[in-house]
Amino acid sequence: MKKLVFVFWLMGIFFAACSPNNVISDAAIGKLFDSAQMKGSFALLENGTDVFTIHNLSRYRDSAYAPLASFYELPALIALDKGIINHKDSSAEAVDGDVFYDSLISKLGRTEIIKTIDSLHYGKGIVSANMHQFWKDQSLKITADEQLGLIKKLYFRELFFQKKSQEKYKSMIKREQNAAYQLSYIIGSDTTQAPYATWIVGYVEENQHPYFFVLNTDAQSGEQLKEKNIQLLKNILLQQGFLKGTR
Repeated sequence: MKKLVFVFWLMGIFFAACSPNNVISDAAIGKLFDSAQMKGSFALLENGTDVFTIHNLSRYRDSAYAPLASFYELPALIALDKGIINHKDSSAEAVDGDVFYDSLISKLGRTEIIKTIDSLHYGKGIVSANMHQFWKDQSLKITADEQLGLIKKLYFRELFFQKKSQEKYKSMIKREQNAAYQLSYIIGSDTTQAPYATWIVGYVEENQHPYFFVLNTDAQSGEQLKEKNIQLLKNILLQQGFLKGTR
């Protein structure tokens, strides 16, 4: 069956790109969501052309959700700047460790965290006083569009953190590297209450060219939630022609 594609020309609505924007809505991506028994949005940005491929445009652009562990990018970069995380070392905890970041966020303190959130114009809402929950208690929310814009700026080291800190964090979130592609992402899930939410924010590089993506999902089952979302991400990327070294 041929892929059903609609093209929307939009002016000035995306945080992640210039206007006008060429936005392709691909129905085949929706079928992959259905097969995974998930709802949500996905967006892929080709850096060289600023062409977006999007599933569920309204959710991607207009709906904000708790950032969950995708928020860890901020305290990690602060800690790298301050030397709390060493530029020469990295560990799994410093990428995804909930206990590690709960402790780190408390150590950095509310004032430092709020200053960084405000400086980056990160998300929406008023951060709750609970320093162990604010990135998942719905007091701070972010759109998929904002997430995509932030990861793109990180890739090009355009955030206000030290360039070596941004480069180090990029190396920390690199998950797969082979002759065909490099895949880097931040992932966060909430398995406390249905619908169970997940963010995956990152980029895939083929032939030294980056493509940025954001996946935001809801699922009725929390079993193996991260693994199922990673598989959905890879299925989408494969459907879009990635992970083969031919893009």
